[in-house]
Amino acid sequence: MPADFDRLPAVPADILRCDSFRRLLLGFWKFPDAGTDLPAGGADGFPHLRELIMFGNNMPGGRDLDHLLSRCPVLDTFAVSLSKMFERVHLRSQSFRCVTLWHCFVEEVAVMDSPLLERLILWEIVVGEDFSVPVRVKIAHGAPNLRVLGYLEPRLHQLQIGDIVIKPDTKVSLSTMVPSVKILALKVNFGVLEEVKMLASILRCFPNVDTLHIESVIAAGGPTGRHNAEFWRELRPIKCLKSQVKKIFIHEFLGDQSEIDFLKFVARRAEKLGALLVGVTGEIFASARKVSEVMAKVAALSCGAWTCDRCIVLVVGPRVENVWSFRKASDLSVKDPFH
Repeated sequence: MPADFDRLPAVPADILRCDSFRRLLLGFWKFPDAGTDLPAGGADGFPHLRELIMFGNNMPGGRDLDHLLSRCPVLDTFAVSLSKMFERVHLRSQSFRCVTLWHCFVEEVAVMDSPLLERLILWEIVVGEDFSVPVRVKIAHGAPNLRVLGYLEPRLHQLQIGDIVIKPDTKVSLSTMVPSVKILALKVNFGVLEEVKMLASILRCFPNVDTLHIESVIAAGGPTGRHNAEFWRELRPIKCLKSQVKKIFIHEFLGDQSEIDFLKFVARRAEKLGALLVGVTGEIFASARKVSEVMAKVAALSCGAWTCDRCIVLVVGPRVENVWSFRKASDLSVKDPFH
């Protein structure tokens, strides 16, 4: 990110008065504080703009963004990367299909009246550098076509569906479900019981997920040695895991016992699971001994009673650097942007 967002030059008004753009990339500008002072296209805004990418910008107030987006009637792809202090990002559009927020400081992301929105990608969005305040992620019931969502992070994000903030003890109901989501991605520290409880609660809110990506973040603090086996043994069934999920990808896997406890729960409950891919960390992959240890732990799961009749279990290497990219995340032709 730019070292000092406040020293960025002001965005030229002439750029925002041009109404012929179809694709627009705005990089390393500072926007005014008041939305009413921000021009956006000619008299009709940006009538032809289909793709808007904002990179390395500083836009202190949410009104500026609301004003800019309201003048883009056919915008279907909106992406923000390496940008600071949008107080809020309110997604209210009749044309949005894909929204990507990538390495951003933002206080709130709210999906509102966006009937065509198919994909919401959140990658390392935080309020501030100390991570002490959670980002509010709100999903209203105005996005019936939302199919791809992630990464949600229980440690950094507060999920709200409709008017209800999702907590570990939230009782699932029609008002807390988003049935349209098919591909869901989360980041979870399996060694922290509160995050594990939130994982279970969040999964209940997405009953029709068929592809689940979970990135383990235990590596940030090292292996925990903690066991959550009792929690998983006593947990009542989760609908998407029991009867919908066909593919599960575990990224950044260390072989920690808390991760194994989750995989045991999956083995006992996932009736439709056809593929479980376990991607180890780079550190594990670099050591033949550690790879063998992880493979042995995963293989031991196969000795237990799997609910699904046929499930392919693979231990694979880590993601290739930069394969999962900002551009790929925004490409609607890529069915699963987290794969």
